[in-house]
Amino acid sequence: MIHTVVLSLLAGLAGLWIATEFIPGVNFTGDLKSFLIASAVLGIIIAVARPLLNLVSLVVKIVILTVFVLAGVWILDVIFPEFNILNVTSLLWTGLAVAGATIVLSLFGRGKV
Repeated sequence: MIHTVVLSLLAGLAGLWIATEFIPGVNFTGDLKSFLIASAVLGIIIAVARPLLNLVSLVVKIVILTVFVLAGVWILDVIFPEFNILNVTSLLWTGLAVAGATIVLSLFGRGKV
């Protein structure tokens, strides 16, 4: 946790310094103390935003995985006459079951559980 915050603070500092030195139209007229405070605030914003973005991207990944799984299950229903899904509700529940199992088992593969 502290490691992430420190890296975020350094990223804010480095990013602001690079911007003020190399990007035309970006200027900082304050003193070093003000620059450090500004970069620390940016670092805190980055530290807070990162987990939120990870959560949003996780939700997007789950939705995309579920859509692909639903398509895959539907294709199986079309290709294999032995596999029958009677209605859309059954297709949705089957897709969610397969997607859920995929997510849980992928956690085991990464050593996160």
